[in-house]
Amino acid sequence: MQTRTLAILLAAGAGLAAVLALRPGAEPELSAATPAPAAHSTPARGSWMDPGMLATSASASKEDFVAAPPKVFYGRNGRPVDFGGQDAATYISERAARARTGDLKAAYEAYQAASGCAAADDPLPDFFSEDELKETRRERERMHKLCANVSPAQLQERMRFLGQLADAGQREAMIDFYMEGPGGKPVDLGARADDPEVQQWKQQAVAYLRQAGAQCDQFALGLLSNAYDAGQIVARDPAASMTYAIASNMARHHPLSEQQLRERFGEELAPGAFDAALQAGTRLAAAACPRS
Repeated sequence: MQTRTLAILLAAGAGLAAVLALRPGAEPELSAATPAPAAHSTPARGSWMDPGMLATSASASKEDFVAAPPKVFYGRNGRPVDFGGQDAATYISERAARARTGDLKAAYEAYQAASGCAAADDPLPDFFSEDELKETRRERERMHKLCANVSPAQLQERMRFLGQLADAGQREAMIDFYMEGPGGKPVDLGARADDPEVQQWKQQAVAYLRQAGAQCDQFALGLLSNAYDAGQIVARDPAASMTYAIASNMARHHPLSEQQLRERFGEELAPGAFDAALQAGTRLAAAACPRS
């Protein structure tokens, strides 16, 4: 399931619509007005980024969308990259050289481009329609041409740049670190639960999301709610999931009513635990988003 999910994030054309829906969709939207997940999604507990946990783009706010013309190159996170007429290898090489001297802007540009090239080799989802599949394959061919001279070392170095950016406090990089997965590759977290690389990534990813959430990043707060619901990156904790869901929706200026929260969490939480999570979510939102 995770391999399919990461492929969704990276496919351009029809796949771009999924990318644009990710920021708001990954948050736990509990409103009665929330549209049902897309027909091709199959919710499954335990998947760290399951499409069934994502709402459709109908719930997105305007500021969450990335406006870009078609036929551009996208990084793994769905943001467009302008190569300025260069091929990807040259673009990455020039920015990586500056990034090694401490240029954080160049580091993120190098990461963005390399992440798109890495994404071009991710497995395609198995639930595209035939027309969407053809369009995605054509887009993949275009990406492979642009990335033809990109070396494995350049692809790997992007993760070092990303870690530096996240450590420097860049919220986008903190979230990108989570979206990349361990080592920047599709991974079955369950099968590799005891792998030291996976365990380290889990600790770093959750720490980064908490830092971003503390800065009122609604997407990070929503991802934390999902993580505590899925129970694959952290131990499953419905109360923590509810706490972050409250904060995420308050950051979006779409607070959840107590009735909505009871419909989602009431069966799993005892009355005392529900009340405690309600208070914790309100406090978290107030601390992270004092101006909301």
